[in-house]
Amino acid sequence: MAAGSTTPEQGGFDHLREHSIGLPQVLFQSITHMAPAAAIAYSIYISVPDARQALPLSVGLALIACLCAATAIGQLAKHLPSAGGLYTYAARSLGPWAGFITAWLFVGFQPLVAPFLYLEFGWAMHDVFDTSVGWHWSGQWVVWVLLMAVIVFLLTYRDVRLSTTAGVILGAFEIGIFTALAIWILFSKSGDLNLQPFNPSHAVGHWSGVFKGMVFAILAFIGFEASAPLGEEAKHPRRTVPRAVVGSALAIGIFYVLCSYAWVFGAGFNNFVAQATGADPWRNLGKVFWSTGWIIVFLAICNSIAANSNAAVNAATRVFYALARNGLAPRPLGHVHPKFRTPSTAIIGMSGFAFVLSLLLGWKWGPLIGFSLIATLAVIIVVVVYMLICAGAIWEYWVKRRAEFNPLLHFVMPVGGIVLFFFPLYYQYYKFVPTYPIKYANWIAIGWIVAGIVLTIWLSITRPEKLRDMERVYVEDETLAPADAAATFPVA
Repeated sequence: MAAGSTTPEQGGFDHLREHSIGLPQVLFQSITHMAPAAAIAYSIYISVPDARQALPLSVGLALIACLCAATAIGQLAKHLPSAGGLYTYAARSLGPWAGFITAWLFVGFQPLVAPFLYLEFGWAMHDVFDTSVGWHWSGQWVVWVLLMAVIVFLLTYRDVRLSTTAGVILGAFEIGIFTALAIWILFSKSGDLNLQPFNPSHAVGHWSGVFKGMVFAILAFIGFEASAPLGEEAKHPRRTVPRAVVGSALAIGIFYVLCSYAWVFGAGFNNFVAQATGADPWRNLGKVFWSTGWIIVFLAICNSIAANSNAAVNAATRVFYALARNGLAPRPLGHVHPKFRTPSTAIIGMSGFAFVLSLLLGWKWGPLIGFSLIATLAVIIVVVVYMLICAGAIWEYWVKRRAEFNPLLHFVMPVGGIVLFFFPLYYQYYKFVPTYPIKYANWIAIGWIVAGIVLTIWLSITRPEKLRDMERVYVEDETLAPADAAATFPVA
């Protein structure tokens, strides 16, 4: 039996493979969850009709907002290594009620990442095989969805060291290809470069279009926090997780700004919107600047989707494992594979859910619309989570850790994050309500948030001990300081 595990007769849960992965694997858990290449090609792509030539400005503002949230998460992660990730941070800073709401919201967006990626992959592969290979079967997207689901299951079910090492390799490949293409474009267009892409007047309605464009730019950033649920499996998690969260947001944010800036001029400034709203515009850029090298660009996009799906399932299943351990999810989700030390039941359930949801939405509206609907829903919910965590960091350091309070890290940046995240929500619901069927995502998100509030109130009245359990940190951490050791609970 692994060290630190408990027997079923004791009513406990086996531990994950603690302290088994280093900074590169944890860092790329976040980086690959952000799916840099696929995010540029398909997520930021959805921002173009609103941001237009000011796309780099929307992306830059999203970078600042997410960097503020990443700093808040990193500051909380220094003291709270846990598979619960964000919900543990919220519970320990703001209180158990905030932990449950955060967990509820997490369940509302993180399990959606894999299915929208499967649909994204199905759409991308269908398009390239239809236009470049000549395979015109309209239902082929189902085959590609199934293929991606199988690949991700095989990666995540086995040892976490396998899936996270795969993330390092896949992530490095996609970033290298897109960075090379972006730099190639900038050198090719060096005579045309200027700062107009940062002028809000080029967006629809000026600043309103910029903030609307932020919605899907933020979608591209979702995942910088994905290393947090690896807090129990990371070596030296108090240092490793904060570095991974902040480092991934900063590095990939700069990558996004570079690529979006190169994109505007690569497509031709005046022709940008027409080119960028066509089918698979980055594949077309690859054809223009690298000729048959577009194949490498497309492989990087597909690689990115696989890596993101892998990281998304890793993150979601660790949180389900932690919720089961806290008694707030079905107990089987807390089962750990005796050999691989992965939450195997949660991985099986997550894989089945993602595949079925992909098929249902793809059948109803097609893979592209299905992807857009899930993406919109996920962004709205995750923005609320980021705002909660920013508030938690302020409260944690102002009230509970006053001696460590830093005005920049624990007040200015979290407040800045809350303010910047507010604007895209405002424009999503007030100025530019999406059309059918994407508008359903707006109301589903509100319904999910209201349901979480109602459930939190009910639990606080009927089962307050379950809420208090969310504050526990289950890890035997060799780096624990004495002051924090008392706050770390054994598996009960």
